[in-house]
Amino acid sequence: MTDSATENRIVVGMDGSAGSAAAVRWAADQAVRQGAALQVVTVWVHDEMLDDASAGRTVAEARDVHLKALEAATAKVLDAHEGLDVTYDVPQGDPGETLVERAKGASLLVLGSHGTGKLRELLVGSVCKTALRHATCPVVVIPPPATAPESRLGRLLTSVAYEPGPII
Repeated sequence: MTDSATENRIVVGMDGSAGSAAAVRWAADQAVRQGAALQVVTVWVHDEMLDDASAGRTVAEARDVHLKALEAATAKVLDAHEGLDVTYDVPQGDPGETLVERAKGASLLVLGSHGTGKLRELLVGSVCKTALRHATCPVVVIPPPATAPESRLGRLLTSVAYEPGPII
């Protein structure tokens, strides 16, 4: 069910959370499997109250801070994928709408779930919900990595390198 205008490109959102790091890892693996390019996107707003990188900086300076932080945050994951065609994108705007826009023509949009609950969702909205409703390509939502309790069973579960699959 692919359109002839669909690019062999996977877009993945990265906001620094554990869920988004898991999404980048999964998207990079998938890009290697399908021979696709990977576009890693961090969306931000130039507002000193909402964005530490904007404090005392021009828009261009804040953008550079976000770009360097994005490259650093993904370096370890993406270094394991030698030869992968990776681009970084740090646009300003509403995260949900901007990611949907960036994913136009892509073969896949990958997002990490925060699992933050109803109150936070009411206050800040849900990027995943916006993407699932408005994206023009398939959307994969990766759950955040599970944290194991400090118990004998928890340590055993942690020792098993299980990476959760996507919620489709």
